[in-house]
Amino acid sequence: MPNTEVKKKHKSKSVSKPVPIVYTHVVAGIIKDSIDPQKLLITRRKKGQHLEHLWEFPGGKVEPGESRFLALQRELHEELGIRVTAADPFQSIYHRYADKNIHLDVWEIKHFVGEAHGREGQEYEWVNIKDLSAYDFPEADEPLLKALQLPPRLLITPDMPEEHEATYVDQFSQLMERRLYPLVLFRSHHLDDQRYADVAQKLNTICQKEKSELIIHRPSLKSLQANYFKTYQRRHLSSYILQSLQTQPFDESIKISASCHDVAELKMAERLDCHFALMSTIRDTQSHPGRRAKGWLGLKNMIDRTHLPVYALGGVKRKDVCIARFQGSVGVAGITDFWSVD
Repeated sequence: MPNTEVKKKHKSKSVSKPVPIVYTHVVAGIIKDSIDPQKLLITRRKKGQHLEHLWEFPGGKVEPGESRFLALQRELHEELGIRVTAADPFQSIYHRYADKNIHLDVWEIKHFVGEAHGREGQEYEWVNIKDLSAYDFPEADEPLLKALQLPPRLLITPDMPEEHEATYVDQFSQLMERRLYPLVLFRSHHLDDQRYADVAQKLNTICQKEKSELIIHRPSLKSLQANYFKTYQRRHLSSYILQSLQTQPFDESIKISASCHDVAELKMAERLDCHFALMSTIRDTQSHPGRRAKGWLGLKNMIDRTHLPVYALGGVKRKDVCIARFQGSVGVAGITDFWSVD
């Protein structure tokens, strides 16, 4: 009688390996008008192209063996007749369509030679950043459109010493005159809602003068929803509050942001349609000595898995904008280096 038990023992199972996702690498350029930097150049995809008739930022596919920057130079010369001489990475977006996967590699053009025009017969327009929402863009561009509404540097205020309010507000005023941060996150959790609201009003008066926005940041959802703050259009969620939510806790007029520490929290922030996320900790900091730093590569790995604009936070400085953007971050956020008036 054959030994069926032995045969079964040596029988092998075929295991299918997961098929890697292949992305088409596409470069695109953000080109600002030399007279009005709030105006950007967009072009319209022609009939018969993938995503025909939609508007986009000009660019195209990276050829095999071609560097990102050389591809950007070539594509913008072919499409617009300009020669790019300087550009910085702005954002990296991975998006999966039903028929194609795209890695959208976006650069901010710092300098070019020539006059941009539709060299291939495509439509083009110079559009103010605030008016981009009136144009139909591909789905992959949605994170980019959000990011364009955000500044490269975000100030997080240090805790305000209760006995030095006047000095604190005065330093903030001097700082805004010198640095002019378009977004300011007011963080002082030790203050009760009433005192926090009083100081926020003073800071917001300075912000309004400089055409900046103040973000309300409180330790509990109940405080964030308090009537003290109903006139403010931005709220920031701690990671603790973020994890407690299943749905958006504010109406659509409020822009929310969130503190995140990993991909799972980024996905939570995405689900709540956050305007942006703060990702920490990037470098070792004295304020969080036991927290393991992610490093720039760790930041990139997480940004590649989200559609949210992300600010790098934790041990970063104002000068780190370029390296942060090279990893796909929209910019940097911080306290110590950002609060200095020197």
